[in-house]
Amino acid sequence: MRTSSMPVRKSESAASSVKVQKVDAPAVDKPRKFSEVVKQVQKMREDGKTVPEIATELKMSYTVVNQLVLRSYKMVARTEEVFQRQEEMRLGLI
Repeated sequence: MRTSSMPVRKSESAASSVKVQKVDAPAVDKPRKFSEVVKQVQKMREDGKTVPEIATELKMSYTVVNQLVLRSYKMVARTEEVFQRQEEMRLGLI
């Protein structure tokens, strides 16, 4: 024997009681310039912030911030390229 499901009840009015709000997609920021972010990192470090705090606040990876703070030339060789890639990922461009 088959059980019949209950029919969908239609409301008396065509208007729905649920209010639907149109949600606009958030404006996509442009990727930040590496030179401007380096200045921000330096200023924040001078203000006494730690590398993890700077990374969190600027939405950057710990590794890139640490390389900038240490000014490690062995590691900094590709820092700008890594930063640009992470910016694109942060903004959902790739």
